[in-house]
Amino acid sequence: MPYRILMCGAGAIGGYFGAAMIRSGLDVTLVDPWPENVERIRSVGLRIDGMGDGSNTATVATWPLHVGDVQNLVRTDPFDVVFIAQKSYDTAWSTQLALPWLSEGGAIVSLQNSVNEPVIAALAGPERTYGCAIASLACELVAPGVVRRLAPKGSVAVGALEGAGPWCQPLIEILSSAEQTTATENLNGVKWSKLIVNSMRNGLSAMTGMTGRERDSDPVTVELGITLGAQAVKVGRALGYRLVDTTFDFAMLEAAADGDPAARASIRAAMTEVAAGRSAEQRPSMAQDIRKGRRTETDAINGLVARRGRELGIDVGAHERVNAIIKRIERGELSPDPSLAENIA
Repeated sequence: MPYRILMCGAGAIGGYFGAAMIRSGLDVTLVDPWPENVERIRSVGLRIDGMGDGSNTATVATWPLHVGDVQNLVRTDPFDVVFIAQKSYDTAWSTQLALPWLSEGGAIVSLQNSVNEPVIAALAGPERTYGCAIASLACELVAPGVVRRLAPKGSVAVGALEGAGPWCQPLIEILSSAEQTTATENLNGVKWSKLIVNSMRNGLSAMTGMTGRERDSDPVTVELGITLGAQAVKVGRALGYRLVDTTFDFAMLEAAADGDPAARASIRAAMTEVAAGRSAEQRPSMAQDIRKGRRTETDAINGLVARRGRELGIDVGAHERVNAIIKRIERGELSPDPSLAENIA
C-alpha cells in the first residue's frame, strides 16, 4: 500500500498502532506534543511491550516530529490518511495542525475515545471524516517511547461519517496491521456503544484509584457501573442510535439496573470475564491520567452522556456526579478513593 500516513499522537494508542503500521512496512510519520516522548523515540526507537511480563517486545525505528517541526512538512508530499490519536479535548487543534498536509482526496480518522467525529468534520468536511471504535484493547504509555499492551486481543470497527465512504477498505488494510478490523456503516451506533462501556468503567477507576480487575470485582463499583451503563444506553436509544452489543448485552444491562436478579448475575459474570483476561496492572486511560496528574477525558465520556441526557430529559444523575467528582480530583480538591463511589447511584 503506497499510502502516506500521519499519526497525530504517539502515546498509548497512537504509538501502538503507529508501531504496528511501521513494522508492516507502511510509510508513517508520527507527531507528538510531549518532547521527552519524541526525543526518546528518536534516540532508541518506539518500544511496544506485551502484557505485564514484557513478552512480545518489539522496537521500531522511526523519526517522529515535535509539534513545532510540522511546518517542515511543506517540503514533503501530502498525506493520504491522517489519524487523530490525541485526547478528546485536543481534537480541534490536532485536526487544524494536520489539515494543511492532507491530500485533497484524503481521509482524516479519529482513533480516539468518545465521539469526536463531528469536531473533525466541522473543520475537515464530513466527506473526509472517518471514525474508529476500538474494542477490548488496553494500552498504556508507561515511559517516554514505551507502550505496554495490557489486554490479549482487540478489534477495530472503522466507518465513514457519511455513507459507506471510499476510504473504508484502505483503512481496513492499514489498521489490520495492528488489530482485526472490519467496516461499519453504523458509525454513530458503534461509537455510542463503545462510549457506554467507557462511561461505566473509565471514570470509576479514575475516581477510586482501582485497577480494572479491582473495579470489576468490588460490589460498590459493580453496582454503580451497572447504573452508569444503563443510563448511557437509554440516552443512546433516545438519540436514535442503533446500538451494538459489545462487552455487554445492553438489554440485559438495562434489566440489571431495574433489579432483575438474573440480569444482574449475567452482567457481573461478564465483568469478571473481561477482568480475568486483562493484566492485573491494567487501568483505563482516565485512571492513567489521574495517576500522572493530567487532565482526563471525563467531559467527553461521563460528561457527554450527562449533557445529552439532560437535553433529552433522561435521568443521568450518576454520570453528572461521577463527572463532577473527577473534575474535583483533577483540580486537587479530592484524592482518588474507593469511598467516592459510595452513594452515587
